[in-house]
Amino acid sequence: MSQGQQTQRGPTLLGSCARASTAAEARYRISAPEFTQRSSRVIALDRWSAAIIRDAAAGSWGGGHFLVFESALPDDALLRRTPGEGEDREDTTALLSEELDGADTVVMVASAEGSARAASLIGDAAAARGIMSAGLIVPGEAEEAASPDGIVSALRPNAMVLVILRSTTDLAAVLSALRV
Repeated sequence: MSQGQQTQRGPTLLGSCARASTAAEARYRISAPEFTQRSSRVIALDRWSAAIIRDAAAGSWGGGHFLVFESALPDDALLRRTPGEGEDREDTTALLSEELDGADTVVMVASAEGSARAASLIGDAAAARGIMSAGLIVPGEAEEAASPDGIVSALRPNAMVLVILRSTTDLAAVLSALRV
């Protein structure tokens, strides 16, 4: 083909899909093992999101720990563990620094009443350890739903990914997509 000549491509035909599934084409496929299990931390930043993640924690999650931010400490934060499926049903406390050891993902969940201080503490701790962080903003209680502007501003510099959910029922699907 000389310079300046263009080849015209025909439309993709249904037969192309059948050819792609042949053994001859299979040698071009990438064969990789299944995704490794993540070690995720899902942390609620307020009372409303705490109730939502308690419900989510009851599901079957591979490597996710569900926690609720309790209070800031000097150089750390106090968290409350939310037991998951098959775990002891008693809430216990933990330090943020201990929970982040071995974690590879931190997901902060907040409603409009979420704590900006909590977002900053958790985001800074995750960034210092090179842990991927995400912020999920869930809608608040219908009657009292405040504007999420404040928590959006607090999470924006402290999360690599920021998503505002339309419904609290979307939380499980987003956590699943993040492979929590």
